[in-house]
Amino acid sequence: MRLPFPYAVFCGGIAAQLLTIGVARFAYTPLLPVMQAQAGLTPQAAGVLGAMIYAGYLLGTLTLAIIKSPALRLSIFRLCLILAVVSTAMMGMTQSVWIWAISRFLGGVSGVGGMLLAAEFILGWLRRTERVPDLGPHFMGLGVGIALAGLIPLMLGTGADWALQWQVFAGAALTLLPIAWFLTPSPAPRASTGSAPPARPRGDPLTDQTAGQSVAQSVARSNTALRWFWVFGAGYLAAGWGYSVGATFCVDILTSGGQSQSAAATVWLILGIANACGAMLGSVASRRFGPMPVLMVCMMCQIIALIGFIAHGGLIVSYLCAILFGGTFVVIVSLSLMLAGLKMRGGEGTAMARMTLLYGAGQILAPIVTARLMTITGSYSAPLILAAVILAGGSLAMWAARKL
Repeated sequence: MRLPFPYAVFCGGIAAQLLTIGVARFAYTPLLPVMQAQAGLTPQAAGVLGAMIYAGYLLGTLTLAIIKSPALRLSIFRLCLILAVVSTAMMGMTQSVWIWAISRFLGGVSGVGGMLLAAEFILGWLRRTERVPDLGPHFMGLGVGIALAGLIPLMLGTGADWALQWQVFAGAALTLLPIAWFLTPSPAPRASTGSAPPARPRGDPLTDQTAGQSVAQSVARSNTALRWFWVFGAGYLAAGWGYSVGATFCVDILTSGGQSQSAAATVWLILGIANACGAMLGSVASRRFGPMPVLMVCMMCQIIALIGFIAHGGLIVSYLCAILFGGTFVVIVSLSLMLAGLKMRGGEGTAMARMTLLYGAGQILAPIVTARLMTITGSYSAPLILAAVILAGGSLAMWAARKL
C-alpha cells in the first residue's frame, strides 16, 4: 500500500499501539478492581494474570529474536493484531480464571506487534523514504493507549458491569484493527547477498600483525561490552520490576487506599497523558543533558512515585505520582534500549532484544511477588517499598555501568 505522508504511517503505528498495548494489555489495569468486586477475582489470581501478560510478551520477544524473515515478521505483526482483538473479547465471555490467564497471555504476545514490530517497520519506512528517523510520534501511542484504557471505564461509569466493559474494549479493538493493518508499512524484502569480498593477503608480516592487534582489541571491546551489558541489564531488570508493580496495580492500589473507583481511573488516565508527553520531553532532555543523567532522574522519579502511592496524601498527591510515574517509565525504556544499541555496536538488534528479555523478567516476577505480599500483609505498602528498594539498587547498577 502506497503511503505518501508520514502522518498516515504514524497513524498506523499509533493504532497498533492503541490496539495491542492500550486495549489488549492495559485494559486489565483499570478493570482489575471491578473484576475483584463483581467477578470474584482474588488478589493472588490478579497477580498471576498480570504475570501472564508479561510471560506472553516475553515469548513474543524471544520469537522475534529468532525469526529474521521480513515476510514472516509481517505475518507475526498481523497475527498480533488479531490476537489483541480475540484476547480482549475472551475476557468478558467467561468467569474462568484459566480462560482469563490464556487471554492475558495472548494479550501479552500481541504487545510485541505494536511495541516492537510496528516501530521496526516505521523506522525502516522512514529510512527508505529518506525522512528523519524519528520514532517519537510512534511511541506517543503508548501513552495514548494508557489514556484510552482509563477513559473507557470513566465514560461507562463505575457501576457498569465488568463483562460489558470488556465488550466495549473489544469493540474498540475491532475498530482499531483495520487502521493498524493497512496504515502500518510493510518491511522491505531482505536484500540479496552480493559476491563474497576478496580474500585478505596472507604471509605479509605487517598485515598479520595488524590483524592480530585488531582481533585482540575486538575481543577486549567485546568483553568490556559484555560486562557492561550484565551490570546495566541488572538495573534494567529492576526498572521492569518497578514498572510492573506500578502499571499493573496502580488503580487497585489507589482504590484500596480509599480513593473512589472513578478517581483511581482518572489517575490512570493522567498517567497515560503524562506518558505521551514524557516520550517527547525525554528525547529533548537527553539531547541537552545526556542520556545517563536523564535516566538517573527518571529512575529516582519512579521511586518517588511508588512511595507516593502509599503515602495517602490525597487525590492531588495521587495525581502528581501518576504524572511522575507515567512521564518517566517510557523514557527509561527508550534511553536504556538506545544505550544498549550504542554500546553493543554490530549487534544492536540482539542487544536490544536481550535487554528487553531482562526487563520482561522483572515484569513477570514482580506481579507474583506483589500479589503474595499483598495476601500476607493485607496492603500494598510492603510490595511498593520492596519495588522502591529494587529500583534504588537498579539505579546504582546503571550508574556503575557507565565506568565499564
